[in-house]
Amino acid sequence: MTISSEPKQTSQLVREFGSSEFSTTPKAVIVHDPTEFAAFNGGFGSCNQEKLQQYYLFRDQPNVAQFHADHQEFVKTLKSLVPKVLYVSEILSQRSPAQLAKFSNYLSTNPNQVYTRDALITIPWIPNGYIVGNMGTEIRYKEAEVMSCVADLLGLEEIVKVPDELPLEGGDVIPFCHQDKKYLLVGYDKYTPKESLYFLQSELVPKGIIDGVIGIKLAQWRINLDCGMVPVAEDVIVAETDSLLGGILLDSSETKIDPIGFFKDLGFNFIEVTKEESVYKLGCNCFCVGERTIVAYDLPERVHRLLEQHDVKAIKIKGKELVKGTGGPRCMTRPIYQDVK
Repeated sequence: MTISSEPKQTSQLVREFGSSEFSTTPKAVIVHDPTEFAAFNGGFGSCNQEKLQQYYLFRDQPNVAQFHADHQEFVKTLKSLVPKVLYVSEILSQRSPAQLAKFSNYLSTNPNQVYTRDALITIPWIPNGYIVGNMGTEIRYKEAEVMSCVADLLGLEEIVKVPDELPLEGGDVIPFCHQDKKYLLVGYDKYTPKESLYFLQSELVPKGIIDGVIGIKLAQWRINLDCGMVPVAEDVIVAETDSLLGGILLDSSETKIDPIGFFKDLGFNFIEVTKEESVYKLGCNCFCVGERTIVAYDLPERVHRLLEQHDVKAIKIKGKELVKGTGGPRCMTRPIYQDVK
């Protein structure tokens, strides 16, 4: 482990490195456009609906040209909000052409690489560190290797190595601070098992990196936590609450919690999203850029109106084609919290 293992006072870490994901503007964001590698050609383009959903994890065949155009517009929006937007391909080609050649075949067969969030975890108060995720589906196994290489090329250092037998997806992990306490919100029971939460607790709490893990049990139909719940401001959470089945607080011990009551007691208001809005319009899956501002699909108009009532600004991007991959703006962005060249 290369990150210092010496414990620090929680308040010192928060003062130095910011706080929750929702209140921190990243220094950079990593994105990937699968059309750049013709990832929708070949087997993807000829498979039936069942294989499309079960193996490729896409709900429907996108219009490739429109998918590309909408992703470009998404990147243009990001560039107006964060200092740098970096493509996976640019990082590899400019810093290690050999690595680009190594991964090109995989990138040409996995359209899910568009979701740069899942295979790499970054934390606002540890800006030079990362945790590599372990993907739970076959087509996505190699994403962790790709994103780990990208992180190393950017000069980041691995915080802790998650054992190969413990799946952990970045879409299930949300860095969260409250009153100088640092937590990882982690969804579990679909792709990320409860055992991964115990591992994070045992490795990160004693080192002072976090004060605890807030585990949220997800319904089996819910893919990741950020498709069902995302804090977007210090007093607002967007959530489809029926898919949040229970929870645990892991700090120095283990305590069962009701996630809705837990966050309401902390002073959060819930913007209720329906199951249809969360699954087919990705109404919860928004990318936070700080100052009560998010990037969201233009599809769930009712949710946008509720956000406005809570003084949260939603910058809307086209979602009709991008949503067919079952991921949203948060899924398509991996924030980096230290300056990168």
